[in-house]
Amino acid sequence: MTRSSQGVPEKLRLAFLGGAVNSAVGRAHRDAIELDQKFDLVTGCFSRHDDINRETARQYRILSERCHADFDTLLAREAGNIDALVVLTPTQQHTKQVVAALEAGIAVISEKALAGSSAETRMIGSARRNGAFLAVTYNYTGYPMLREIRSMVEHGIFGELQQIHIEMPQETFLRFRSDGTPMTPQQWRLHDGIVPTVSLDLGVHVHSLLQFLTQREPEEVCATSQSFGNFPQVIDNVQALVRCAGGLHCSMWYGKTALGQRNGLRVRLYGSKASIEWHQEAPEFANFYDHNGRKQILDRASPDIMIANDARYERFKAGHPSGFIEAFANYYADLADALLQRKANAARLPHPYVLGLEEAEEGLRLLEAIECSRLENRWVEVEPQNMHRPARERIEIRAPQLAL
Repeated sequence: MTRSSQGVPEKLRLAFLGGAVNSAVGRAHRDAIELDQKFDLVTGCFSRHDDINRETARQYRILSERCHADFDTLLAREAGNIDALVVLTPTQQHTKQVVAALEAGIAVISEKALAGSSAETRMIGSARRNGAFLAVTYNYTGYPMLREIRSMVEHGIFGELQQIHIEMPQETFLRFRSDGTPMTPQQWRLHDGIVPTVSLDLGVHVHSLLQFLTQREPEEVCATSQSFGNFPQVIDNVQALVRCAGGLHCSMWYGKTALGQRNGLRVRLYGSKASIEWHQEAPEFANFYDHNGRKQILDRASPDIMIANDARYERFKAGHPSGFIEAFANYYADLADALLQRKANAARLPHPYVLGLEEAEEGLRLLEAIECSRLENRWVEVEPQNMHRPARERIEIRAPQLAL
Protein backbone atom coordinates (compact mmCIF):
# COMPACT_ATOMS: atom_id res chain seq x y z
CA MET A 1 0.00 0.00 0.00
CA THR A 2 1.28 3.46 -0.78
CA ARG A 3 2.15 5.61 2.23
CA SER A 4 1.82 9.28 3.09
CA SER A 5 4.80 11.43 4.02
CA GLN A 6 4.08 10.51 7.66
CA GLY A 7 4.33 6.80 6.86
CA VAL A 8 0.60 6.14 7.31
CA PRO A 9 -0.89 3.82 4.65
CA GLU A 10 -3.00 5.80 2.21
CA LYS A 11 -6.50 4.67 1.43
CA LEU A 12 -7.61 3.68 -2.03
CA ARG A 13 -9.78 6.41 -3.54
CA LEU A 14 -13.25 5.39 -4.71
CA ALA A 15 -15.96 7.00 -6.80
CA PHE A 16 -19.59 5.87 -6.64
CA LEU A 17 -21.84 5.84 -9.69
CA GLY A 18 -25.31 5.48 -8.21
CA GLY A 19 -25.72 4.35 -4.63
CA ALA A 20 -27.68 7.35 -3.36
CA VAL A 21 -29.05 7.42 0.17
CA ASN A 22 -32.50 6.37 -1.14
CA SER A 23 -31.13 3.39 -3.14
CA ALA A 24 -31.33 -0.26 -2.17
CA VAL A 25 -27.57 -0.79 -1.92
CA GLY A 26 -25.83 2.56 -1.48
CA ARG A 27 -25.59 2.63 2.29
CA ALA A 28 -24.54 -1.03 2.47
CA HIS A 29 -21.56 -0.33 0.19
CA ARG A 30 -20.76 2.90 2.04
CA ASP A 31 -20.82 1.16 5.42
CA ALA A 32 -18.81 -1.82 4.17
CA ILE A 33 -15.90 0.26 2.88
CA GLU A 34 -15.65 2.01 6.25
CA LEU A 35 -15.07 -1.04 8.45
CA ASP A 36 -11.48 -1.85 7.46
CA GLN A 37 -10.43 1.67 6.49
CA LYS A 38 -8.81 0.60 3.22
CA PHE A 39 -10.96 2.87 1.03
CA ASP A 40 -11.97 6.51 0.99
CA LEU A 41 -15.07 7.56 -0.95
CA VAL A 42 -13.97 10.87 -2.49
CA THR A 43 -16.32 11.59 -5.38
CA GLY A 44 -19.38 10.39 -7.22
CA CYS A 45 -22.53 10.86 -9.22
CA PHE A 46 -25.09 9.29 -6.90
CA SER A 47 -28.42 10.08 -8.56
CA ARG A 48 -29.92 11.63 -11.70
CA HIS A 49 -32.00 13.83 -9.40
CA ASP A 50 -29.99 16.85 -8.35
CA ASP A 51 -31.51 17.19 -4.89
CA ILE A 52 -30.91 13.53 -4.03
CA ASN A 53 -27.43 13.68 -5.57
CA ARG A 54 -26.46 16.68 -3.43
CA GLU A 55 -28.06 15.30 -0.26
CA THR A 56 -26.18 12.03 -0.72
CA ALA A 57 -22.90 13.90 -1.11
CA ARG A 58 -23.66 15.77 2.09
CA GLN A 59 -24.46 12.62 4.06
CA TYR A 60 -21.46 10.77 2.61
CA ARG A 61 -19.28 13.82 3.38
CA ILE A 62 -18.20 14.42 -0.21
CA LEU A 63 -16.93 17.88 -1.17
CA SER A 64 -19.62 19.68 -3.17
CA GLU A 65 -17.25 20.29 -6.10
CA ARG A 66 -16.65 16.54 -6.35
CA CYS A 67 -20.35 15.68 -6.55
CA HIS A 68 -21.02 15.46 -10.29
CA ALA A 69 -24.29 15.82 -12.14
CA ASP A 70 -23.76 12.97 -14.61
CA PHE A 71 -21.50 10.05 -15.43
CA ASP A 72 -19.72 11.75 -18.34
CA THR A 73 -18.67 14.64 -16.11
CA LEU A 74 -17.54 12.26 -13.38
CA LEU A 75 -15.45 10.32 -15.88
CA ALA A 76 -13.92 13.41 -17.46
CA ARG A 77 -12.98 15.14 -14.22
CA GLU A 78 -12.03 12.26 -11.97
CA ALA A 79 -10.38 9.60 -14.15
CA GLY A 80 -6.91 10.47 -12.87
CA ASN A 81 -7.98 11.05 -9.28
CA ILE A 82 -9.48 7.71 -8.29
CA ASP A 83 -8.29 4.15 -7.87
CA ALA A 84 -11.62 2.53 -8.76
CA LEU A 85 -15.19 3.28 -9.80
CA VAL A 86 -17.98 1.44 -7.98
CA VAL A 87 -20.96 0.96 -10.32
CA LEU A 88 -24.20 0.86 -8.32
CA THR A 89 -26.75 1.70 -11.00
CA PRO A 90 -29.54 -0.66 -12.17
CA THR A 91 -28.23 -3.69 -14.06
CA GLN A 92 -29.64 -2.50 -17.39
CA GLN A 93 -27.22 0.44 -17.33
CA HIS A 94 -24.07 -1.46 -16.39
CA THR A 95 -22.63 -2.50 -19.74
CA LYS A 96 -22.35 0.98 -21.24
CA GLN A 97 -20.99 2.45 -18.01
CA VAL A 98 -18.52 -0.35 -17.27
CA VAL A 99 -17.23 -0.34 -20.86
CA ALA A 100 -16.70 3.44 -20.77
CA ALA A 101 -14.78 3.25 -17.48
CA LEU A 102 -12.61 0.32 -18.58
CA GLU A 103 -11.78 2.01 -21.90
CA ALA A 104 -10.67 5.04 -19.87
CA GLY A 105 -8.32 2.76 -17.93
CA ILE A 106 -10.30 2.99 -14.68
CA ALA A 107 -10.59 -0.03 -12.39
CA VAL A 108 -14.22 -1.06 -11.92
CA ILE A 109 -16.04 -2.68 -9.02
CA SER A 110 -19.54 -3.52 -10.25
CA GLU A 111 -22.60 -4.39 -8.23
CA LYS A 112 -24.13 -7.66 -9.42
CA ALA A 113 -25.34 -8.54 -11.98
CA LEU A 114 -22.44 -7.33 -14.08
CA ALA A 115 -24.63 -7.33 -17.21
CA GLY A 116 -27.97 -8.45 -18.57
CA SER A 117 -26.65 -11.26 -20.79
CA SER A 118 -23.52 -13.27 -21.54
CA ALA A 119 -23.19 -11.38 -24.85
CA GLU A 120 -22.88 -8.16 -22.85
CA THR A 121 -20.14 -9.67 -20.70
CA ARG A 122 -18.21 -10.42 -23.88
CA MET A 123 -18.55 -6.76 -24.88
CA ILE A 124 -17.15 -5.85 -21.47
CA GLY A 125 -14.33 -8.34 -21.99
CA SER A 126 -13.39 -6.67 -25.25
CA ALA A 127 -13.21 -3.29 -23.49
CA ARG A 128 -10.95 -4.84 -20.86
CA ARG A 129 -8.19 -5.83 -23.25
CA ASN A 130 -6.10 -3.00 -21.80
CA GLY A 131 -5.88 -5.07 -18.61
CA ALA A 132 -8.01 -2.79 -16.44
CA PHE A 133 -9.15 -4.26 -13.12
CA LEU A 134 -12.74 -5.54 -12.96
CA ALA A 135 -14.55 -7.24 -10.09
CA VAL A 136 -18.17 -7.94 -9.18
CA THR A 137 -19.58 -7.70 -5.65
CA TYR A 138 -20.96 -11.10 -4.72
CA ASN A 139 -21.01 -10.08 -1.08
CA TYR A 140 -22.43 -13.28 0.43
CA THR A 141 -19.12 -15.01 -0.29
CA GLY A 142 -17.66 -12.76 2.41
CA TYR A 143 -19.26 -14.72 5.24
CA PRO A 144 -16.48 -16.43 7.22
CA MET A 145 -18.39 -19.70 7.60
CA LEU A 146 -18.91 -19.95 3.84
CA ARG A 147 -15.17 -19.44 3.40
CA GLU A 148 -14.65 -22.19 5.96
CA ILE A 149 -16.90 -24.51 3.95
CA ARG A 150 -14.95 -23.71 0.79
CA SER A 151 -11.68 -24.69 2.47
CA MET A 152 -13.28 -27.91 3.73
CA VAL A 153 -14.30 -28.73 0.16
CA GLU A 154 -10.76 -28.02 -1.08
CA HIS A 155 -9.30 -30.36 1.52
CA GLY A 156 -11.68 -33.24 0.85
CA ILE A 157 -13.49 -33.15 4.20
CA PHE A 158 -16.77 -34.09 2.53
CA GLY A 159 -15.28 -36.83 0.37
CA GLU A 160 -16.72 -36.99 -3.14
CA LEU A 161 -19.11 -34.09 -3.65
CA GLN A 162 -22.52 -35.42 -4.61
CA GLN A 163 -25.19 -32.76 -4.03
CA ILE A 164 -25.45 -29.07 -3.27
CA HIS A 165 -28.76 -27.32 -2.62
CA ILE A 166 -28.80 -23.51 -2.71
CA GLU A 167 -31.93 -21.48 -2.15
CA MET A 168 -32.66 -17.77 -1.82
CA PRO A 169 -36.39 -17.23 -1.23
CA GLN A 170 -37.77 -13.78 -0.39
CA GLU A 171 -41.29 -12.39 0.03
CA THR A 172 -41.36 -8.84 -1.29
CA PHE A 173 -43.39 -9.43 -4.49
CA LEU A 174 -46.27 -11.01 -2.56
CA ARG A 175 -46.20 -9.13 0.74
CA PHE A 176 -48.51 -6.22 1.57
CA ARG A 177 -47.85 -3.09 3.60
CA SER A 178 -49.74 -2.41 6.83
CA ASP A 179 -52.24 -0.29 4.87
CA GLY A 180 -53.20 -3.26 2.69
CA THR A 181 -51.38 -2.16 -0.48
CA PRO A 182 -48.67 -4.22 -2.22
CA MET A 183 -45.06 -3.42 -1.48
CA THR A 184 -43.74 -1.70 -4.61
CA PRO A 185 -40.23 -2.48 -5.86
CA GLN A 186 -38.11 -0.15 -7.96
CA GLN A 187 -39.53 0.22 -11.49
CA TRP A 188 -36.52 -1.36 -13.19
CA ARG A 189 -37.21 -4.59 -11.28
CA LEU A 190 -40.64 -4.85 -12.93
CA HIS A 191 -39.35 -5.48 -16.46
CA ASP A 192 -37.81 -8.72 -17.74
CA GLY A 193 -35.22 -8.95 -20.50
CA ILE A 194 -33.34 -11.86 -22.06
CA VAL A 195 -32.76 -13.06 -18.52
CA PRO A 196 -35.62 -12.38 -16.05
CA THR A 197 -34.76 -9.66 -13.56
CA VAL A 198 -35.30 -12.01 -10.60
CA SER A 199 -32.45 -14.12 -12.00
CA LEU A 200 -30.22 -11.08 -12.40
CA ASP A 201 -31.11 -10.04 -8.87
CA LEU A 202 -31.04 -13.35 -6.97
CA GLY A 203 -29.96 -16.06 -9.40
CA VAL A 204 -26.50 -14.53 -9.83
CA HIS A 205 -25.96 -14.87 -6.07
CA VAL A 206 -27.03 -18.51 -6.14
CA HIS A 207 -24.64 -19.24 -9.00
CA SER A 208 -21.81 -17.34 -7.31
CA LEU A 209 -22.12 -19.58 -4.25
CA LEU A 210 -22.12 -22.71 -6.41
CA GLN A 211 -18.94 -21.50 -8.11
CA PHE A 212 -17.30 -20.15 -4.95
CA LEU A 213 -17.88 -23.22 -2.80
CA THR A 214 -17.35 -26.02 -5.31
CA GLN A 215 -15.55 -24.44 -8.29
CA ARG A 216 -17.58 -26.82 -10.49
CA GLU A 217 -18.86 -25.51 -13.81
CA PRO A 218 -22.58 -26.00 -14.60
CA GLU A 219 -23.08 -28.19 -17.68
CA GLU A 220 -26.80 -28.93 -18.08
CA VAL A 221 -30.00 -27.58 -16.55
CA CYS A 222 -33.70 -28.32 -16.30
CA ALA A 223 -35.79 -25.47 -14.92
CA THR A 224 -39.25 -24.14 -14.28
CA SER A 225 -40.44 -20.68 -13.29
CA GLN A 226 -43.64 -18.90 -12.36
CA SER A 227 -45.21 -15.54 -11.62
CA PHE A 228 -46.97 -15.92 -8.28
CA GLY A 229 -46.85 -12.35 -7.01
CA ASN A 230 -48.47 -8.96 -7.37
CA PHE A 231 -46.68 -8.14 -10.63
CA PRO A 232 -47.70 -10.69 -13.29
CA GLN A 233 -45.57 -9.08 -16.00
CA VAL A 234 -42.38 -10.55 -14.47
CA ILE A 235 -41.12 -13.95 -13.40
CA ASP A 236 -40.78 -14.09 -9.62
CA ASN A 237 -40.05 -17.75 -8.75
CA VAL A 238 -37.42 -20.05 -10.29
CA GLN A 239 -36.48 -23.67 -9.58
CA ALA A 240 -33.68 -25.48 -11.39
CA LEU A 241 -31.82 -28.77 -11.38
CA VAL A 242 -28.23 -28.39 -12.52
CA ARG A 243 -25.74 -31.08 -13.51
CA CYS A 244 -22.22 -29.84 -12.89
CA ALA A 245 -18.74 -30.98 -13.83
CA GLY A 246 -17.40 -33.92 -11.88
CA GLY A 247 -20.81 -35.50 -11.26
CA LEU A 248 -22.03 -32.87 -8.78
CA HIS A 249 -25.80 -32.37 -8.75
CA CYS A 250 -27.19 -28.99 -7.75
CA SER A 251 -30.69 -27.77 -7.01
CA MET A 252 -31.48 -24.06 -7.02
CA TRP A 253 -34.52 -22.17 -5.81
CA TYR A 254 -34.83 -18.42 -5.73
CA GLY A 255 -37.70 -15.99 -5.90
CA LYS A 256 -39.65 -13.19 -4.24
CA THR A 257 -42.99 -14.81 -3.38
CA ALA A 258 -42.16 -17.02 -0.37
CA LEU A 259 -44.13 -15.40 2.44
CA GLY A 260 -42.26 -15.36 5.72
CA GLN A 261 -38.84 -15.40 4.07
CA ARG A 262 -37.09 -12.06 4.56
CA ASN A 263 -33.92 -13.37 2.91
CA GLY A 264 -33.88 -17.13 3.29
CA LEU A 265 -30.49 -17.83 1.74
CA ARG A 266 -29.46 -21.38 2.66
CA VAL A 267 -26.75 -23.77 1.50
CA ARG A 268 -26.70 -27.53 2.03
CA LEU A 269 -23.77 -29.55 0.71
CA TYR A 270 -23.63 -33.36 0.74
CA GLY A 271 -20.64 -35.60 0.09
CA SER A 272 -19.74 -39.27 0.46
CA LYS A 273 -18.13 -38.70 3.89
CA ALA A 274 -19.91 -35.71 5.40
CA SER A 275 -22.36 -32.89 4.85
CA ILE A 276 -22.90 -29.33 6.06
CA GLU A 277 -25.73 -26.81 6.28
CA TRP A 278 -25.56 -23.01 6.57
CA HIS A 279 -28.33 -20.40 6.81
CA GLN A 280 -27.73 -16.70 6.15
CA GLU A 281 -30.04 -15.57 8.95
CA ALA A 282 -27.80 -17.45 11.45
CA PRO A 283 -24.48 -16.82 9.68
CA GLU A 284 -22.15 -17.57 12.58
CA PHE A 285 -23.08 -21.27 12.62
CA ALA A 286 -22.84 -24.28 10.32
CA ASN A 287 -24.24 -27.72 11.08
CA PHE A 288 -21.76 -30.50 10.21
CA TYR A 289 -22.69 -34.18 9.93
CA ASP A 290 -20.44 -37.16 9.15
CA HIS A 291 -20.96 -40.75 8.00
CA ASN A 292 -20.47 -42.07 11.56
CA GLY A 293 -23.60 -40.28 12.70
CA ARG A 294 -21.87 -37.43 14.49
CA LYS A 295 -23.40 -33.96 14.52
CA GLN A 296 -21.43 -30.79 15.24
CA ILE A 297 -22.38 -27.14 15.38
CA LEU A 298 -19.44 -25.14 14.06
CA ASP A 299 -18.79 -21.48 14.79
CA ARG A 300 -15.80 -19.14 14.84
CA ALA A 301 -14.69 -20.53 18.22
CA SER A 302 -14.84 -24.22 17.27
CA PRO A 303 -11.43 -25.88 17.85
CA ASP A 304 -11.14 -27.30 14.34
CA ILE A 305 -12.01 -24.08 12.49
CA MET A 306 -9.15 -22.86 10.29
CA ILE A 307 -10.55 -19.99 8.16
CA ALA A 308 -13.49 -18.39 9.96
CA ASN A 309 -11.38 -17.66 13.06
CA ASP A 310 -8.72 -15.74 11.14
CA ALA A 311 -7.81 -12.43 12.78
CA ARG A 312 -9.28 -10.45 9.88
CA TYR A 313 -12.74 -11.82 10.71
CA GLU A 314 -12.44 -11.33 14.46
CA ARG A 315 -13.75 -7.78 14.64
CA PHE A 316 -15.12 -9.01 17.93
CA LYS A 317 -14.90 -12.39 19.56
CA ALA A 318 -17.21 -15.32 18.80
CA GLY A 319 -20.60 -15.07 20.45
CA HIS A 320 -20.97 -11.46 19.28
CA PRO A 321 -22.47 -12.06 15.84
CA SER A 322 -21.04 -10.69 12.64
CA GLY A 323 -23.52 -10.16 9.84
CA PHE A 324 -24.32 -8.86 6.38
CA ILE A 325 -22.30 -5.61 6.49
CA GLU A 326 -19.30 -7.41 7.95
CA ALA A 327 -19.46 -10.00 5.14
CA PHE A 328 -19.64 -7.15 2.63
CA ALA A 329 -16.62 -5.54 4.32
CA ASN A 330 -14.67 -8.79 4.09
CA TYR A 331 -15.23 -8.81 0.34
CA TYR A 332 -14.19 -5.16 0.07
CA ALA A 333 -11.00 -5.96 1.99
CA ASP A 334 -10.25 -8.61 -0.63
CA LEU A 335 -10.92 -6.06 -3.37
CA ALA A 336 -8.45 -3.66 -1.74
CA ASP A 337 -5.79 -6.37 -1.64
CA ALA A 338 -6.39 -7.23 -5.30
CA LEU A 339 -6.28 -3.57 -6.36
CA LEU A 340 -3.07 -2.96 -4.43
CA GLN A 341 -1.50 -6.03 -6.03
CA ARG A 342 -2.44 -4.62 -9.44
CA LYS A 343 -1.09 -1.15 -8.57
CA ALA A 344 2.19 -2.72 -7.46
CA ASN A 345 2.47 -4.47 -10.86
CA ALA A 346 2.66 -7.79 -9.07
CA ALA A 347 2.06 -11.05 -10.89
CA ARG A 348 -1.57 -10.99 -12.00
CA LEU A 349 -2.73 -14.17 -10.35
CA PRO A 350 -6.45 -14.04 -9.57
CA HIS A 351 -7.30 -13.34 -5.94
CA PRO A 352 -8.89 -16.51 -4.52
CA TYR A 353 -11.88 -14.63 -3.10
CA VAL A 354 -12.48 -11.93 -5.74
CA LEU A 355 -14.92 -12.87 -8.50
CA GLY A 356 -14.98 -11.06 -11.80
CA LEU A 357 -15.70 -11.28 -15.51
CA GLU A 358 -15.25 -15.03 -15.95
CA GLU A 359 -17.58 -15.91 -13.08
CA ALA A 360 -20.12 -13.32 -14.22
CA GLU A 361 -20.19 -14.72 -17.74
CA GLU A 362 -20.50 -18.30 -16.49
CA GLY A 363 -23.42 -17.27 -14.26
CA LEU A 364 -25.22 -15.51 -17.09
CA ARG A 365 -24.76 -18.48 -19.41
CA LEU A 366 -26.35 -20.63 -16.71
CA LEU A 367 -29.24 -18.18 -16.25
CA GLU A 368 -29.80 -18.05 -20.01
CA ALA A 369 -29.95 -21.85 -20.08
CA ILE A 370 -32.46 -21.78 -17.19
CA GLU A 371 -34.67 -19.40 -19.18
CA CYS A 372 -34.38 -21.56 -22.30
CA SER A 373 -35.20 -24.70 -20.31
CA ARG A 374 -38.32 -23.26 -18.73
CA LEU A 375 -39.56 -21.94 -22.11
CA GLU A 376 -38.90 -25.21 -23.97
CA ASN A 377 -39.68 -27.57 -21.08
CA ARG A 378 -36.55 -29.69 -21.49
CA TRP A 379 -32.99 -30.21 -20.29
CA VAL A 380 -30.68 -27.61 -21.84
CA GLU A 381 -26.91 -27.68 -22.15
CA VAL A 382 -25.14 -24.67 -20.66
CA GLU A 383 -23.15 -22.99 -23.41
CA PRO A 384 -19.43 -23.77 -22.91
CA GLN A 385 -17.15 -21.01 -21.76
CA ASN A 386 -15.64 -19.30 -24.81
CA MET A 387 -12.90 -17.30 -23.19
CA HIS A 388 -9.93 -18.91 -21.49
CA ARG A 389 -10.42 -19.08 -17.78
CA PRO A 390 -7.17 -19.01 -15.77
CA ALA A 391 -6.68 -21.47 -12.97
CA ARG A 392 -7.57 -19.71 -9.75
CA GLU A 393 -4.96 -19.37 -7.06
CA ARG A 394 -5.41 -21.85 -4.22
CA ILE A 395 -5.45 -20.70 -0.61
CA GLU A 396 -2.56 -22.10 1.39
CA ILE A 397 -4.23 -23.33 4.58
CA ARG A 398 -3.95 -26.27 6.92
CA ALA A 399 -6.76 -28.78 6.63
CA PRO A 400 -9.16 -28.83 9.61
CA GLN A 401 -9.17 -32.07 11.58
CA LEU A 402 -12.88 -32.68 11.96
CA ALA A 403 -13.84 -36.13 13.18
CA LEU A 404 -15.08 -38.23 10.27
